[in-house]
Amino acid sequence: MTPKQLESRKQGIVEELRKGLVHLQFTKVNGDLRNMIGTLSRDVIPEDKIPAEGKERPENEALIVLYDVEVNDWRSLRTENLIEYRLEQGE
Repeated sequence: MTPKQLESRKQGIVEELRKGLVHLQFTKVNGDLRNMIGTLSRDVIPEDKIPAEGKERPENEALIVLYDVEVNDWRSLRTENLIEYRLEQGE
């Protein structure tokens, strides 16, 4: 994928993450397959886990930073390693 295609794909994923819970499947850097339920919805992320204003991580076009609801912490994944994603039913 070209950098422009990756950025477009990332924007689509981030939009879904802002809507609610998203099931994601991706290949980790070590080659393992990983499933995750993540979000960027402030309605789902615990208040104590929302970064303070000005404390957000710098943007990186290659990474998607999201809140993993199963481990209750922030994680990141490489956009090009994403296999599939879908908004959770009922969201």
